[in-house]
Amino acid sequence: MLLERVITDFGSDISFGQVVEKLKEHYGITISASAVQNITKKHAKACYDMLETEANLHSEKTSKCLIGELDGAMIPILFFEKNENTDRRKWRKTVWKEARLSMAKEKGSLTKIFLATMGDTNRAGELLGRCAKKLGWKENTKIHCLGDGARWINEQVDNIFGLQGNYLIDFFHLSEYLAAASIICCKESPKVWLKNQQEKMKKNMVSEVLEEMKKNIEPDNINESNAPVRRCCRYIENRPGQFNYKDAISEDLPIGSGEIESGNKSVVQKRLKIPGAWWNITTAENILALRCVRINGDWMKYWIQVSKSFDYAA
Repeated sequence: MLLERVITDFGSDISFGQVVEKLKEHYGITISASAVQNITKKHAKACYDMLETEANLHSEKTSKCLIGELDGAMIPILFFEKNENTDRRKWRKTVWKEARLSMAKEKGSLTKIFLATMGDTNRAGELLGRCAKKLGWKENTKIHCLGDGARWINEQVDNIFGLQGNYLIDFFHLSEYLAAASIICCKESPKVWLKNQQEKMKKNMVSEVLEEMKKNIEPDNINESNAPVRRCCRYIENRPGQFNYKDAISEDLPIGSGEIESGNKSVVQKRLKIPGAWWNITTAENILALRCVRINGDWMKYWIQVSKSFDYAA
């Protein structure tokens, strides 16, 4: 069991081929890459099962305020598309598919809970709810959520938390749109213009910002790719009620979703997007579960469960 733990530990971070090299270097053990893969996948599936078993568990504590974030990252997926009219070697297909990461933390805490899925947006929203439950989401808990403006994120916040949740557009993403528009709106000093509009948005002066931009909005005959002011106006107008930075700042709540973006790199991309790696959906889902078990601090709990089942089997 200890060897399997070492293999799974390595296999959750690096390629199976690299695990073979590390085992030989550090432990003098020679084992095939296929064996490393099978062992890692077995425990990844068990981690997934453990998380599913705990899906409806609530924390005994009650949190006054939780911060929730959702985001996605594209990873490479391999599948086989049967076609009797083509050579079997051509049945292999590769695509990029979005892995969705959910994160929750208690206000003022550094402890974050992550859950990830290759499933649809509803599954991602469900996982965000699970993260919140684990941290003490109750009837009177305030839920402060952030995202990059993708519609599915706001929809899931509404679906899962209802009136308990509020959703805020990540300030950095908004600023990217404003920065692009600044070059047209104030060619002499775009940086000054950008800073002024950012300050207005932080004071919830959304109408004033839109009015300022529409003085320089591009004509309809200008291609969308060459109309940054129009794009920025549309971005803001299509997301009413999602720019309440004033209240967030006054309540000492974040206005940026940087934690979920860094989480995407450390939880999802660090293992599932390494060079040369292609995954089937099921294995990717399980590896995500394995990585979340580790990063959430449930690694020891998982192996205690394994040891109990091992002792029982013996």
